[in-house]
Amino acid sequence: MAATIKSVEKAIDLLFLFDGDRTVMDVKTIAGILGIPLRTTYRLANTLRNRNVLSIEERTGLCRLSPRLRRLLAAIDDSADITRLSGPFLAALARTSGETAQLFLPHGDEVLLVEIAESPQVLRAGPRKGQRIPLHCGAGAKAVFAFQPPEEWGPYIRRNGLRRYAPNTVTSPRKLKQDLLSIRRSRFAVSHQEFIPGVRSLGVPLQDATDRVMGSLGLVGPDTRLTLARARALKPLMLETAAAISAAVWGRAGAAASGSARPSPSPPRPGVVRGAYPVSRSHFSRRQT
Repeated sequence: MAATIKSVEKAIDLLFLFDGDRTVMDVKTIAGILGIPLRTTYRLANTLRNRNVLSIEERTGLCRLSPRLRRLLAAIDDSADITRLSGPFLAALARTSGETAQLFLPHGDEVLLVEIAESPQVLRAGPRKGQRIPLHCGAGAKAVFAFQPPEEWGPYIRRNGLRRYAPNTVTSPRKLKQDLLSIRRSRFAVSHQEFIPGVRSLGVPLQDATDRVMGSLGLVGPDTRLTLARARALKPLMLETAAAISAAVWGRAGAAASGSARPSPSPPRPGVVRGAYPVSRSHFSRRQT
């Protein structure tokens, strides 16, 4: 492993303690969370304040991130394109599994299929890139929906109903909530003929550095090939790939396929993803040979 500068690591760890739920902290709290001496924490905080990335109230000693950090957002948008960063992982998953790999992001009451890596098999199945899928349909969508706050499940059902798209679409609110609770526990979703007839799909959540679910990784294929037993056997590979994408795209470290960390709920009703565009539904396709 390459040599690192411990003080820089601690300073970065300090900055990442702040999030949407914890915008202000005092130095004593920061020291306790990081597990470092109070004197060291004061030196780190003062150094970050001198570089104008941390603000410290003189009277109370409360710390918060400096507005200067907003300058980094433009750089992130330009360089950390989600589809570009996830593409190699999707391609590797498609090659290893033999099925089509998918990347879903939240899109209001739907998920948007923003990227795919096609199966190397002649017979393929699944929705097309750019397609929007209701949150109650299929493993990829449910792997996002399950980690939204449970109190939002009922309002979704009341807003949209549970429209049937395929033979096994879940149309019972009680059954849907049971499915979502099961996915929250296992971090793995499997569905069969919920959105497209004859198709089985798999889904696992993608998490950011604070363990918040930002989207999902999916696999999809014809049910004659992607059997239930084979779907279950692919779970470790799915979790490993999801951990790699989460690290590359959202900077999440640790808690890989072992499942040692549990996803946090997603933000309430996430908005439209940049670059979203609708495409008509698809079904089965064959490669030209």
